[in-house]
Amino acid sequence: MQGINSPPWKYAVLWLRIYFGADLLWSGFRYISTGWVPFIPGTGGAYVQALDAIHMFPVVKYMECVLGILMLSNRFVLLAAIFEFPTSVSIFWINTFIVATPRQLFSGPNQLLMNGLLILAYSGYMASVFKPKLTPLALWEGFKVDVWKEHLKLRKTPEIQRGIAESGELR
Repeated sequence: MQGINSPPWKYAVLWLRIYFGADLLWSGFRYISTGWVPFIPGTGGAYVQALDAIHMFPVVKYMECVLGILMLSNRFVLLAAIFEFPTSVSIFWINTFIVATPRQLFSGPNQLLMNGLLILAYSGYMASVFKPKLTPLALWEGFKVDVWKEHLKLRKTPEIQRGIAESGELR
């Protein structure tokens, strides 16, 4: 199977990043420019109105705007997706199980699916989180480590190294 950075996966991830980033930017900008809080029927609407009353709704919308800009500019994409994930889960839960109107049944799962797939596409950068034993590595020291060189060192089995030595590649 081809890697995530080769076609067609590369273009699927690009499309997903741009679509999700534009969706976040539009959602945030729409609130910032008008102050409009959508009407949602029932308990979900009461929840959103309560968020607005305690000034959390504007925080979420400003955050969505900034995260959308980050995704569209291809900067800190994984960090933006991780920051947006709790909001995506909340939107999914409220729209799918609490409100469940046709519009919400599209937007809730769509939000969670896009965010989850984007995190999955960039999750290779989090691979060390799933290793059972790690030596301490401070954040400022982590920037010195070249992830891809470490990855290639791990993949070089003795058979591969012998083949490289015989062919004269990558010296």
